[in-house]
Amino acid sequence: MIISHSINTCVDEIIEFNKRRQFLKINLIGMSGSGKTTLSQVLAHQIHTKADVPYEIKFFKDEQLVNFKATVQALSNNNQILIFDDLSGLVSKFGKIALDKVKAEITTIRHINDQEDRKIIMILNFHAQKLLDKSLRISNFSFYTDCQLEEVGYLEELLGKSQINKIKKFQRLRAQSGIYHKFVYTLGRKDFFVYKEMDPFLPLLYNNGLNTRHVVSPSLEWILDGKECSTCKPAIQSAETKFNLDLFMVDYCKKFTKGIAKRAVELKLLQEGINTQPKRVLQAREYIEQYLREKKINLQELADAFNLKERATKLFPDKQPNFEEPAQ
Repeated sequence: MIISHSINTCVDEIIEFNKRRQFLKINLIGMSGSGKTTLSQVLAHQIHTKADVPYEIKFFKDEQLVNFKATVQALSNNNQILIFDDLSGLVSKFGKIALDKVKAEITTIRHINDQEDRKIIMILNFHAQKLLDKSLRISNFSFYTDCQLEEVGYLEELLGKSQINKIKKFQRLRAQSGIYHKFVYTLGRKDFFVYKEMDPFLPLLYNNGLNTRHVVSPSLEWILDGKECSTCKPAIQSAETKFNLDLFMVDYCKKFTKGIAKRAVELKLLQEGINTQPKRVLQAREYIEQYLREKKINLQELADAFNLKERATKLFPDKQPNFEEPAQ
């Protein structure tokens, strides 16, 4: 694909913005079937894989936005990517009083549960931006997955007259992809580049508050290339997972010993933002943090003082899991 079209450039901007702020909002706007859900999945996956800090990903419906405070209070204390799908009928379904409640609770999101350090990225998907309340329309970043002819003027009013050529081009690309199942970008006078619609690409119009540009996003299935992402789609607890866990524990502790096995699980949980260390260890970490914040010591020098070296390893054949047969 053309490098300037990469969705990753948008993701990098979102991550950078979120580094210094606890809360940001991303709006995905387009008609039903234009790829909003697909795009929200791609954004969530790319953000959590590229960010320096871990995020949990949660998908919600509009009724959970109406009960926004309760929804947030039920979450863990980890950084969150919250995706609310199909919000276009919010007022008609729940009434203006419910909308006023949502507006009030979103403005105080940082203080819900007093989790000042928790970062929240909120992704809202809806059909017609013009019909949505202004408080929900306002966002730090916006993606348009569709543009009808009658919407060109509204987008010009919203994004600025200087963006009219980009808006008209996007409208043509969306019409082109719908009719011919492909969309074409011209490169200079003679060259062009062709994308296949939904195979796996979608044309998008993106605004970051400073500028508007064309972006192309692949599907999450194409990014994962047949694999699964346990953060985006964790295994649901069931009789099967309980059975697998019992077999896993026997084989796992036999191969690595229970002490090493537990430390590895603690390390994995820490990578996911779940800290299970003892209270005294957490207190000792805060002691270190205070010295580092005041720049009284250097972290690498501290590691050297305890003879701690960065390590890499690989899983030897006799330690490999066997998925074909139950572990003994």
